Amino acid sequence: METIIIKPRSSRQYNEVISFLKKMKVKTHVYKEPTKEQILKTIENGAKSAAAFVKGKKKLKEAKDLLREL
Repeated sequence: METIIIKPRSSRQYNEVISFLKKMKVKTHVYKEPTKEQILKTIENGAKSAAAFVKGKKKLKEAKDLLREL
């Protein structure tokens, strides 16, 4: 089955689309885009981890180990 991405321009459009999909019994998953603050926080945390690795305070996992965890 295909995935459709819909980006309503207003809360009114959003409510109408969700209401229609519920009436049609279409499974929905709402993805909320991260805010700028959340994105910046993620970048900041990544930079801190990289700095800790460079200073020898943190050991990174190998890609093989990460894949084994899945």
